[in-house]
Amino acid sequence: MNKTKIIATLGPKSDKSKEIGRLIANGVNVFRLNMSHINDYLELKRIVETIRKTSNDLDKHVGVLMDIAGPKIRVKSDFKQLKVKKGDLLTIGSGNSDLKITLNLSFQNIKIDSRIKVDDGKISFSVNKVITKRRLEIKALNDGVIQQGKGVNFPNIKLDVPVLTKKDIKDIKAGIRLDVDWFALSFVRSKNDIKPFKKILKDNKCVKPIIAKIEKPEAVKKLDSIIESFDGVLVARGDLAVEMGYGSVPIIQKRITYLCHKYGKPVILATQMLESMIYNDTPTRAEVNDIAVAVEQGCDAVMLSAETSVGKFPIESVRIMSKVISNMEQEISNFSNFKGTNPLIAKIDTQVSMCHSASNITSELNAKLIIAMTESGSSAISMSLFRPSARIIAMSPNESVSKKLSLIWGLETEHIKDFKSTDEMILSVNKFIKENKILRKNDQFILIAGVPVGVSGTTNMIRVETIK
Repeated sequence: MNKTKIIATLGPKSDKSKEIGRLIANGVNVFRLNMSHINDYLELKRIVETIRKTSNDLDKHVGVLMDIAGPKIRVKSDFKQLKVKKGDLLTIGSGNSDLKITLNLSFQNIKIDSRIKVDDGKISFSVNKVITKRRLEIKALNDGVIQQGKGVNFPNIKLDVPVLTKKDIKDIKAGIRLDVDWFALSFVRSKNDIKPFKKILKDNKCVKPIIAKIEKPEAVKKLDSIIESFDGVLVARGDLAVEMGYGSVPIIQKRITYLCHKYGKPVILATQMLESMIYNDTPTRAEVNDIAVAVEQGCDAVMLSAETSVGKFPIESVRIMSKVISNMEQEISNFSNFKGTNPLIAKIDTQVSMCHSASNITSELNAKLIIAMTESGSSAISMSLFRPSARIIAMSPNESVSKKLSLIWGLETEHIKDFKSTDEMILSVNKFIKENKILRKNDQFILIAGVPVGVSGTTNMIRVETIK
């Protein structure tokens, strides 16, 4: 199994049982539900139930990530597409605008000649005239075709938009009912953006991890506090490039990855990983290199968007991404100890220290396997931080924890029963390893667990075991 995980966005090309099964078989670990394009909650329920049933049939722990749209501004005009030529004058905003948008924005403070970009910057406009505080006249700076539902960006323009829209709140509650494994929040601007989200979870007596999507300049200025506050980070390079310029993205990507390793949080790279495969069955060399860089930087997961949701080659896209990851990880394994995050952990507690020691013991003994017994998943995540070369199997009596861990670098998951004693746990682990032929006789493995067993947050034991 690849250590770097694959997230695939579901859509019309991939949200049926057969396609979901093929995606899982070819390497998908987590499915993303893009709530920007889902409005039918019965259809949403069908998709989640299909993921659960298909993954159970395949005996795979597969996670579900609900991506909350946030205050994303999109084109909502009635046309299917609008051809634009350089120099064309259009109106944008509310009312009878040529380009109606999803949020009722105030343009009182916008300046003439400010830039507006549509569809990840493929089409650019300059502000020609402020007609009313809700409508602008804009001038096309290049030719293009605008599709309904495409995103609209206002780079370097401060807009008064909410953290969560009314639809977002409904979507979060739907995600709680459907017991999704992860939430992601779009257009995070500060650490405080998590508060209204957490309040909804608390009011519904629910605890779920929340990922911050970094795609605004305000967020880049406050990376440390955002990463500390959220449970993970997704680098949304499309909007980030439009807002801050394409040349800034590689630097920001590297900085975010470093800080996520420092604070012990998972990091996901997204947008245009295999963009050409929306229409072609082979990637470009640049795209292959992009995936390889993500693996080398130690990202937890890479994400496919349009490639699997609406593209012509969803299965092929996953297959190629999995192959590139596998080849790169093998290369790193042969010429490195895969412990690039070792010196970066900022906060050391008992659990992190135990996992650090286990990683070092694994390396010194050349052990091929680490078993992480975990109630909540936190000790397994801590074990992953040190990027050991050994295989890591996280064992938990909580099936929802197993699904959550499917997003984390290097973790394989196994759902187990509760144990009454340490001796019973050790006997059961040895039996599992032998029955599944994971190790050979006299091979050693490392076991980390908490004593007494069954108590969350008590990781305090490392054992070196030998297969008899």
